[in-house]
Amino acid sequence: MHIAELVYLAGLTLTFSVIASFTYFVRVVSESMAPTLLVDDRLLVIRRAVLTRCFPARGQVVVFTADAKGREGGSSRRRMVKRVAATGGDRVYVLGDNRQVSRDSREYGCIPSRQVTGLVVLVVWPPRRARVVR
Repeated sequence: MHIAELVYLAGLTLTFSVIASFTYFVRVVSESMAPTLLVDDRLLVIRRAVLTRCFPARGQVVVFTADAKGREGGSSRRRMVKRVAATGGDRVYVLGDNRQVSRDSREYGCIPSRQVTGLVVLVVWPPRRARVVR
């Protein structure tokens, strides 16, 4: 390899490392955010650690961790994607855009804002649906 190729590869590696430290990806697994987000959409999420103090804010689409009940009655932690409906102190009221099928704060109440792990900014896959999330 030539020096220029090595510098290019090192630059790409560094760029992707920096991006990975500020973002992560999430796949939509339910219809609770339709029509805004559809099942199997892949989302780019900015990590909470790099966001300002005014996060989360009303109207933002966020990712948070919550206890999910399994079919056999067990419980596990999973990432959920919902829209912030209201904020108050250190608690957040979240709702799915598709209220008819969404399991959200109407069912399990407000969540501690510390459970919010990031802000959804882009749909990156499938390409025909790629766009900024509002």
